[in-house]
Amino acid sequence: MANSLKPTKRPKKSVLITLLKLAAGIAALVLLFMWVDWRTALAVMGTAKPLWLFIAACLILLVWTLDALRLHWMTPIDNLPFAVHLALAWQSGFVMQFGFGVFSGDGYRIAGYALKSGKVFKPAAHLIASRVAGFSCVGLMALIVSLWIIVRGDPAFLSTGTGIIKSVLLACLVAFGVMAMIALSLRRRQKLPQWLIEARGAVKTITLSIWALSIVMVLLRGLAFWCILIALDINSQFFVPLLASIIATLSALLPVLGGLGVREGAYTGITSIFAIDPAIGLSAAILMRLVVLLATSCGLLLSLGLNTNTVRN
Repeated sequence: MANSLKPTKRPKKSVLITLLKLAAGIAALVLLFMWVDWRTALAVMGTAKPLWLFIAACLILLVWTLDALRLHWMTPIDNLPFAVHLALAWQSGFVMQFGFGVFSGDGYRIAGYALKSGKVFKPAAHLIASRVAGFSCVGLMALIVSLWIIVRGDPAFLSTGTGIIKSVLLACLVAFGVMAMIALSLRRRQKLPQWLIEARGAVKTITLSIWALSIVMVLLRGLAFWCILIALDINSQFFVPLLASIIATLSALLPVLGGLGVREGAYTGITSIFAIDPAIGLSAAILMRLVVLLATSCGLLLSLGLNTNTVRN
């Protein structure tokens, strides 16, 4: 009897966690709407120029295409054509919008690779390695942009910029500390488990071209948000949407449904520091959300037409 009750408890727990994460996102969004004049924000959205929104959507789709190219260059699974990486990347982009951040999308991709090749450890290791490269570049760009703005002499950004720099440096120290501990604990082992062998192989595939491609992806995301601001007739220097996009990207690490509320808060908070009205910043954030949904939806439809036939060893 006890064993028969166990399976029923897990789904309930999973649903509860899902509801809590969804509630956290909605709460963040409600607080955001309490902070700004949402009526003005919705009115401003109606003035957006469609052409610039379309360009922003194309840039977002290009980012996901480059994400597929990054994994293709890292060769996560033998004999898989680029079309497979591209289809899974576009589909995972759509899944992320309705899942819990980057983890939902990556979980979908690993499952897809497993179905295509029958391998799990290798694609998972390379996907994690690509994320390490990607988020490392995001953190590096956050550090560089913040330092540049501070040196430029913007007093309104000094406190926020200092906090960003400290957070990035702390994250680097923690990451290096964890890697050092893992290296020391495995030093005396004569035989490593399969997942560690795959992880070591994946790290070796992070070449200079992978770093360069990751930085280009960071710049394109910033360029997409810049197009959103231009669509609303907001004139700002490129470092403003770039920094807002970087902070919003880092928020993808939080297990909130689709980054709901958190991403919008990042966009609105950063732009408000640089004299952009919070209502307009929220308008741009919501438009960015809609543009990403449009881009990933188109990517999902396009992926269905790709030839993903594979040849196994």
